[in-house]
Amino acid sequence: MALVLALSYIGNLGSDSERPAKTFPEAKYRLTVPKTLLANEYKLVRDGSADADAEAQKKGYGAGPDARNVKAVIGSYTGTATDAPRGLVLTGMYGQFNDPAQARDSLLDGMRKADGMDEPNSPKTITPPGSDVDMTCTVMLSTDKDGTSTVPVCAWGDDNTAAYVAFLTPASAKQDPDTVDLNATAQQALKVRGEVRRPVG
Repeated sequence: MALVLALSYIGNLGSDSERPAKTFPEAKYRLTVPKTLLANEYKLVRDGSADADAEAQKKGYGAGPDARNVKAVIGSYTGTATDAPRGLVLTGMYGQFNDPAQARDSLLDGMRKADGMDEPNSPKTITPPGSDVDMTCTVMLSTDKDGTSTVPVCAWGDDNTAAYVAFLTPASAKQDPDTVDLNATAQQALKVRGEVRRPVG
């Protein structure tokens, strides 16, 4: 099965020439890459945050008028269940965002531009129960030497954090993209957000 690893492109938040600077929100939250997620359903196999952040700083991502003090985080997880392989990828950034939707959408754009990725349908806006932010959810088709897999994805953006969570499970991998339950994906992504978004300090 193909596993989404859109690690090389975070997305461009714009340049200083586009719009005048604004007042930035207070930095209250950051993103972390825990050793496990979703009640130990997934365990970390790679924390690529250092490399991703170095690449983001090199290319000047987050240097525009709508973002300040941006750091990139990326974590690849594998499922702990022994019945079949499954995976989860967290790709995000944290800092101070005047335009959280732009930060969120830039991450999804980066995923779309990764090799072997295709988005057969338009994304949907979903607000899962208990969430204080809207999520943009979509289905990607990830193709590699092992074939093509269906990958549900949900992303969020708030004043301090933006990220997407991509899931690859035995149930979803061969699923018709039109039949994927994105509401359920949004609920799972909200749980991940609650585990990776932590107070600064």
